[in-house]
Amino acid sequence: MSGMHRPDRIGALVLTFAVIALCIGVANLLNWLSLASLPLGTIDAVPITVIDVAILNLYVIRQRKRNQTSQNPQ
Repeated sequence: MSGMHRPDRIGALVLTFAVIALCIGVANLLNWLSLASLPLGTIDAVPITVIDVAILNLYVIRQRKRNQTSQNPQ
């Protein structure tokens, strides 16, 4: 393939998890500000956010290594 690659399944899972973590974070914020009482606002968002940041960092490292190996074939 000439420079273009299909999005991988792991990227889709990472993106999905990030969106879910963002929704939980927004629900917690709205619940904390007493603007809305949402069911997701009762979930503690800190562990989910920490896990999400770790997964995103690992995914970025994986993508960088993949790009380096594809640019320097030996």
